[in-house]
Amino acid sequence: MSPDSLGAASIRRTDSEIDCAMLERTLELAELGRPGARPNPVVGAVLALSDGTVLATGHHPRRGEAHAERFCLDDAPAVIPADATLYVSLEPCSHHGKQPPCTDLIIERDVRRVVYASGDANPDTAGIGPARLTSVGIEVRRGSRDIERRALQQNAGFHSVHLRGRPYVTAKWAMTPNGRFATGDRNRPWISGEESRAFVHYLRAGSGAIAVGIGTVLADDPLLTVRGPIADRIFTPPLRVVYDRALRLSLDSQLVRTSGEAPVLCCCLHDAPPLRELALRDAGVDVWRAPFPEPGASCPPAASLAMLAKRGVNDVLLECGPTMLKIFHDADLIDGIVAFVGSRDAPVDQPGLEFEHPLVRDALDTPGIPSGDDQRHVTLRHPIWELAGAIPD
Repeated sequence: MSPDSLGAASIRRTDSEIDCAMLERTLELAELGRPGARPNPVVGAVLALSDGTVLATGHHPRRGEAHAERFCLDDAPAVIPADATLYVSLEPCSHHGKQPPCTDLIIERDVRRVVYASGDANPDTAGIGPARLTSVGIEVRRGSRDIERRALQQNAGFHSVHLRGRPYVTAKWAMTPNGRFATGDRNRPWISGEESRAFVHYLRAGSGAIAVGIGTVLADDPLLTVRGPIADRIFTPPLRVVYDRALRLSLDSQLVRTSGEAPVLCCCLHDAPPLRELALRDAGVDVWRAPFPEPGASCPPAASLAMLAKRGVNDVLLECGPTMLKIFHDADLIDGIVAFVGSRDAPVDQPGLEFEHPLVRDALDTPGIPSGDDQRHVTLRHPIWELAGAIPD
């Protein structure tokens, strides 16, 4: 955390009803950029009068395009009323990247008051924007603690990379009520129903990477792409990551055959066969070797996550079987879960986790919601605001 972010603690919070309502609106607007903005954070902005009348709105739709503040202010009246407030879900930036600093635009447009929902964990930005606005006499306020936490969670992956050097990992799986990960029935291979399987594509769309183990690939030959209506809003397909210690990925697999449409990366151990790496690279697949062996691991989870963060991946959706789930769980690398529990048990000889395994208990004991033909859909997220440096006070 930069020294400037510590100074953000001196910026007063607001509990005004109108301020809170407008900040809620910025969070809603930010979600419109969910598939396209990555690896940038999703951000929404609202310009409103003191009585709550909305003058303009905006959101950040895509990496490389204008930020939410610019879209909002470009749509605002030529002369901004003195009692107008600019609300932003993430503190305005004050550095040059693909876009100019938003603070310059705010000052240029003579905005008198700015309220933001959460700070920015990026050390190039943290706290500097609000400090610059304050230095020129603009009134700056932070949102309530509740709104701040939800705003931080909205960009959990972005903050995770900056605060701890690795993406936010969400494990997704389907299982039977008795903890099995396969039905054992060739005529009914799916555990989850159609609605649940369709929802998974929305999870994929918001992820920088979709990760599986080689066991899942060899058994199911998955495609791991984003399909359905949400696919039209994807500008960059998620990276498809295969944890494959010995590079057993078949050149005839769907993943390899579609590597030109969506990138594929194999993560292997340091001693994987070099000839297999050459063959995969010739077929368009990228290969990453663990720089050192991790004791007892059949894949390099911790080092691979650090590598993915450096490649611009903020969020990883772990779509794997019980073996990989256990590896990531034992390494304390799972931040959230999305579990679909089907309606029928499966034979106990089918693959799965122990019935008392923490992940199984989370899926069965956490209050869930019905999901189509499934018994329940459970979502748990580790609060990103609990990480050191996420909140300045």
